[in-house]
Amino acid sequence: MIESLLRWIEWAQRNKRTAGIGLGIFLLVFIIVNLQIYHYSETPEFCGTLCHEMDIHYSSFKASPHHNKHVHNCHACHVGPGIGGFLHAKLSDGLHDTKEHLKGTFTDGRVIEIADDSVPTVNINCVNCHSKKDYTKDPTHLPAVAKSTKKLSEGIFKVLWCTECHAGLVHPNMPGDLFKAYTEMKKAHPQEKIEPIGTFKDVECLGCHKNVTPQVVKEWTNGLHSQKGVTCDACHGNDHTVIKERGGQVPASTCSPCHEKAYGEFAQTKHATGRTVAQLPHTTVTTKELSMYLCKDCHRFSQIRPWDQSGVDCYACHTGHTFSKAQALESNACEKCHIGGPDHAQLDMKETSLHGRFYSKLRAKTGKAPSCQTCHGSEKTHNFEHYKLPEALKGI
Repeated sequence: MIESLLRWIEWAQRNKRTAGIGLGIFLLVFIIVNLQIYHYSETPEFCGTLCHEMDIHYSSFKASPHHNKHVHNCHACHVGPGIGGFLHAKLSDGLHDTKEHLKGTFTDGRVIEIADDSVPTVNINCVNCHSKKDYTKDPTHLPAVAKSTKKLSEGIFKVLWCTECHAGLVHPNMPGDLFKAYTEMKKAHPQEKIEPIGTFKDVECLGCHKNVTPQVVKEWTNGLHSQKGVTCDACHGNDHTVIKERGGQVPASTCSPCHEKAYGEFAQTKHATGRTVAQLPHTTVTTKELSMYLCKDCHRFSQIRPWDQSGVDCYACHTGHTFSKAQALESNACEKCHIGGPDHAQLDMKETSLHGRFYSKLRAKTGKAPSCQTCHGSEKTHNFEHYKLPEALKGI
C-alpha cells in the first residue's frame, strides 16, 4: 500500500499539471457533494424520513400550523442562533440521536422527547419568532411570561418555558396529547363529570389548564404570583380529587403564611367573625350558619366549611387569578355584596344618605369618584371596620 502511494506521488510530481487539474476537480466535487448533503440535512425530509422512528414527528410537523411560510424546516425551532447553536445541534443532539438510532433504543417514535439541554433552544426560538408583530395575537403575553418563574418542589426558582403550557403543539407529546384528548372529551360531553385524578406538581397543571381553562392560566401568567414562582400546587395543593371537592377554592389559611399581616387584620373584623342574624330563645344565629340560596353568595365570609374553619375568604375580594391590588381597591369589589337588597342596602348612594353626601362632596372637591377604600382601609389595612375620613369630609 505504501509502495502504491509512493508511485502516485512520483506520478503527480512528473505530471503536475494533470495532477493539479485532477485535485481541483476532486475538491470541487467534494465541496458540491458536501453542500448538497448539508442542504439536505437542513430539510425536514432528512430528519423525518431517514430514521423510521421520526416518521410520526415528520408527519405531525407537516400537518401542524407551524409548517408555514415562516417555518420551513426543523432547524427553525431546534437549532440555536449562530455557530454555537449549529455545532450543539449537530455534534451534541445529532451524534446522540444517531447513536440511539443505531442501538435501536426507540422502537416507537412517540416516546422520544427532546433532550433537557435542548429545551432552552426551542423556547428561545419560540420567543424570537413570536416577538415579531405579525406572529402573535397578544403582544402583552410574552412580556408577562418573561417575568414569570416557577418554584420547583426542591425550592429552586427557574424560568417558565413556553413548552410547559403549549405541550404537544407540533409533535406528539404524551402529556400534551392527553390534555388535548381530555379537553375534547369534556367539550363533547359537557354534562358528564369526567375529572382527572392523581397528584400534580410545579407546572404540570399548566399544560392541561391551558386547554381547559385558558383564561385562568393567562390571568396567572399576568399576575404577581407567577413572577414570584408561586405555582398552582402551592395554593391549591397537588391532589386533584381534593381540589375538585373544594370547587377549586383555596382556604385563607393557605394564603396566611405569605400574607400574614393582611390575614391577621382581616381575621379581627366582623367579615371573619360573623354577624348576628337572629337572636332565638336558645341560640344565636350568625352569618357563620348562613347557607340559604342567594344569601351565601354575599355572606360568604365567616362561613364554616369542612375543609376551612377560619371563616375567611380572600377570593371574595381578590377574584380571578391576577390577584390585582388595583382591582381589589375598586368599589365594585365591595359592591358585589354591600349593595344588598332593599331592606339592607349598605351602599345607599341617594343624596339624602350619608354615603351619598360623602360621595358628592368628595367628587366635587377632587374631581374624581371616591371608592370605598378612600375611607375604609385608607391606611393600607385589611381591617375595614377602621376608617379614616379625608379632610374634605370632616364636619359633614
